[in-house]
Amino acid sequence: MPHAIDHTLSQALRGEAAPWPAVEISEAWERIQFHGIAGLLAGRREELADWPQNLLEKIHSEARLQALWEHAHHRAIADLIERLAETGIPALVMKGTALAYSIYANPSHRRRGDCDLLIRPADLTATRNVLRDMGLHRHHNLHGVFFQETWLIDDGIGFVIAVDLHWQVNDYPALQRVLPVEEFFASSRPLSRLSLHAAAPSPVLTFVQGAINQAFHGAREYYVEDQLIAAPDRLIWAMDNHLLAQNFSVAEWEKLVAFSVSRGVASLCVDALELAKRGFATPMPDDVIERLHAAPPSTDLAQHVRQNDQIALALANLAAIPALGDKIRFITANALSSRTHLRRKYPAAAHWPIALLQARRWAEGALRWAAGARA
Repeated sequence: MPHAIDHTLSQALRGEAAPWPAVEISEAWERIQFHGIAGLLAGRREELADWPQNLLEKIHSEARLQALWEHAHHRAIADLIERLAETGIPALVMKGTALAYSIYANPSHRRRGDCDLLIRPADLTATRNVLRDMGLHRHHNLHGVFFQETWLIDDGIGFVIAVDLHWQVNDYPALQRVLPVEEFFASSRPLSRLSLHAAAPSPVLTFVQGAINQAFHGAREYYVEDQLIAAPDRLIWAMDNHLLAQNFSVAEWEKLVAFSVSRGVASLCVDALELAKRGFATPMPDDVIERLHAAPPSTDLAQHVRQNDQIALALANLAAIPALGDKIRFITANALSSRTHLRRKYPAAAHWPIALLQARRWAEGALRWAAGARA
């Protein structure tokens, strides 16, 4: 459920007067952090004119820190992309960094914690060699990561830059037919604000990928500022959707409708468009939502994504993996959580033996499944 201040924050981001609401400063700061919008708010001095001075100072301090991080991040990622290009390895920048350097006037305003980089599966070994040669080291990934891994760059001035290396667009095999790697490369566009050799997926594919990710995160726990939370409708997502959609051409609107209907994710794109419209009154063709609603009922897969049906999604993933050995590896990767993930998931029980934390996770999963089966 939205917090009392969320409407005020939306007003400020729309450029409207946003009078200070009757909330605690600590609550307001929590929501700003949750939404990831301190950088965006820092440029809204007139709209926030009557806000408490100490809160405004926190917002501007956070925005300055984001700008410093962005500077370090830009340099590190541009260097990596240049090295990959020199080695003959095509790579695409996805998600937050692609959005930051394409649709945001100031890239530091798009808060994120890493850079998602997509390569072709055949280039994985060569890419790992480049990362090692550049001094990156592989991070011990969290639970359930099968088609991506995290590499870390220590920039030497206090920032550690994380690169999420993907060789499939999505870590879930059942969703890889929705967002195939080759379609992402075939539709790529330059991302010259990041690097002359940088590229990103098309705006339409970026939007669909975001809609799927937002549905996943809306139904599942995810990390914000190292805290595990479960809440949909972050304003930074609404802003992403708004900035993408308001720049769609007629042809791109047509492609969005055709693509999302054909891949069975029209309902997820409706959710993303409506999130943008609620937050920012995003202009769009009159018939788009109507045509997306008129699509055949959402596939079972879309429902699994939205409803967090872990058992059904796991079965769909297994069905999408052709080789038996890969099926076994996928089951193992998802059944056994890493030590890091378990201790972050259960901070109050971090001192427990790992076997007990693992058993607790399995028991909670069984209870959720039983509750869902009874519903």
